Amino acid sequence: MFVVGLATAMSASAQTYSGTALSGLAYSAEYSADAQYVAASGSIPAYAALYTADASTSGDSPAVFIHGPFVGTLSSLSADYTLLSSESGPGPGNVQPYWILYLTDDSGYTLPIVSTDGGPLNSSSLVHAGDLTHGSITLSALDALIDPNSGLPYGPETVAWVGLEIGNGGSGAANANIESITITSVPEPTTMTLLLLPFGARLLRKLRKNRTA
Repeated sequence: MFVVGLATAMSASAQTYSGTALSGLAYSAEYSADAQYVAASGSIPAYAALYTADASTSGDSPAVFIHGPFVGTLSSLSADYTLLSSESGPGPGNVQPYWILYLTDDSGYTLPIVSTDGGPLNSSSLVHAGDLTHGSITLSALDALIDPNSGLPYGPETVAWVGLEIGNGGSGAANANIESITITSVPEPTTMTLLLLPFGARLLRKLRKNRTA
């Protein structure tokens, strides 16, 4: 029981937002209609609607954000989303939403971590951070680099916001209708968990010894 409880304490925690849960997220928009929650209507489920009249980097970049904090190493964070299909709703538009992360030490929202491509986010995803000094690297490799805000490695820092954004590349109008978002983080072991690890190992050895006796 102890060993099971210890493993549970350090297991991944997944949170999925869909349906009316999307209405409680934070919508960042240049204009009021650029990022908004759209309630379900008939056979069309609720979704987070992102629209930009200009998908180039000079245009606005609407986004939907989930507020953390999300603890654990940066590379242990993973996320995914589903877009509405053309059969079940207005369709995903012509752009893949990309991930944007803000850390707790970036209260001025000046140095986001942005995924290079759309699709799922995980330790092997290419990202760039802040002013692109390091170019695109994997989220896992970013763990060891120094965050200019804190002067400490990115890895153990806490993620305050996880968002999906459009508008950083391409040209012309673009839209994305997001049906669900899933965030998974692996919390770091607490001090008490670390103190109990030797006891758990001894208990496990004793149980194995009793079985073989």
